[in-house]
Amino acid sequence: MRSRRKNRKAYLLTLEAFFAFFLTFIFVVFVVLKGAAGKPLKTQVDILPALEQRDDFRACIYANNATCAESLISPLIPNNYDFRISINAPPPSTGAKDIYTETVFITSNETSQYKVVYLHYWFVG
Repeated sequence: MRSRRKNRKAYLLTLEAFFAFFLTFIFVVFVVLKGAAGKPLKTQVDILPALEQRDDFRACIYANNATCAESLISPLIPNNYDFRISINAPPPSTGAKDIYTETVFITSNETSQYKVVYLHYWFVG
């Protein structure tokens, strides 16, 4: 009779350990991994290297016309990003958490004249 009770207790302890493992596995899969995978990936886009050789972009920069430059940059940035551009001065902070920055030097035929273009973009969702 004692042998049966010991076997029954061992069976219940094994069943209890299985449920504990199963519940831990469910927690890890649905809570931890879903929280990490639920966020969209944020990647750097590399906009300015594509624009630095274009004459229309260079003309906007030499005229210190940031709105003209923004109109050329806007089609190249994905819809889920927002951006700011500034010429010769970094733009003020936006309060966004992950801000990507690109910088390019635009020079004229004279080496002493150059403009620094700062492009800051961030994920908005």
